[in-house]
Amino acid sequence: MGTFAVRVKRIQEIMKSQGTDYLVLAPSSQMFYLTGLKTTADERFQGFLVPAEGTPILVLPKMYQEAAMHLAEKNFDLLTWGDGLDPVSLLLPVINKECRRVAIDERMWAGHFLALRTAFPDCAFFGASVLMGQVRVIKDAAEMALLEQAGARADQVMGEVMKELRPGLAEKEVAFFIESRLRAYGAEDLSFKPIVASGANGASPHHHTGDRKLSAGDLVILDFGGVFQGYCSDITRTFCLGKPSEEIKRVYRAVQEANEAGFAAAREGTACEKVDQAARDVIARAGYGPYFIHRTGHGIGLDCHEDPYLVSGNEEKLARGMTFSIEPGIYLPGQFGVRIEDIAGISPAGPVRFNHFSRELIEV
Repeated sequence: MGTFAVRVKRIQEIMKSQGTDYLVLAPSSQMFYLTGLKTTADERFQGFLVPAEGTPILVLPKMYQEAAMHLAEKNFDLLTWGDGLDPVSLLLPVINKECRRVAIDERMWAGHFLALRTAFPDCAFFGASVLMGQVRVIKDAAEMALLEQAGARADQVMGEVMKELRPGLAEKEVAFFIESRLRAYGAEDLSFKPIVASGANGASPHHHTGDRKLSAGDLVILDFGGVFQGYCSDITRTFCLGKPSEEIKRVYRAVQEANEAGFAAAREGTACEKVDQAARDVIARAGYGPYFIHRTGHGIGLDCHEDPYLVSGNEEKLARGMTFSIEPGIYLPGQFGVRIEDIAGISPAGPVRFNHFSRELIEV
């Protein structure tokens, strides 16, 4: 049984145990996870219909037929349709009229969902992530290897962009360089638009990279990632253009120690919120508790942000195969920010990092 067939079987077992009749996925990481097919969501309906028992059905416009037929593993029956036809009508003859509970991909276009509802009268709908998350949150050895490779490429790009940083360079010029290097190393997409936050802009964790030019004495936060063979990388480092002040050193040291504390706490069987607390306690003891304004980490895989989330209130326990970021930060309004982010995972040998670029404060 192939990889995708095994995944579908696991999903169907969960569906049967929870009384779910059908799972319907749109073009997204969810569909890719169960089929290996990547397409683009648009006004033409595409759907992967998984029954609780039996063979899944993939409904596609004819323009994607060739791509679907050339997949290494085809664990579905294929139904294609041409422009001017009603794709939902293809599903009517194959759907069990007794169905009552359907899981729908949250990323499906609203228009497609409204059309699809006619095929499932009198059914209750809920989000597919409730099902899919139970399977996707645990990565197998092949997925872990791909995340490790993605992390290594991100490390390489970080080393290259560090050498380019200099006063007078605009944030968006740095971002363009990052994107070009990720592409050069084989990224088929970006995990997200690179964040280049210099000076006071660094106090905004998700700063929108802009025209500000780097200046001597700036701290510069670089946060970026690329998608390699479907799997995301995500790394953040903070550099100093010149000699850091004593306050910068104190803040940086607190974030660095928080990063280490988070990784040290990330053990199999530990609750996600405990990892968040371990990192947060370090920053609080340093006197900067109010300036750590986001969670410690998020899961990562086919999506840059997915389960598990390392955040207060999440009692889910870390398990072997889970992968996640550890990214504490301190953000001082009107002054600067510091963030250090690595991707880590729980391997059979224990916790591992997928980023190995230096976490020391580097002057450039």
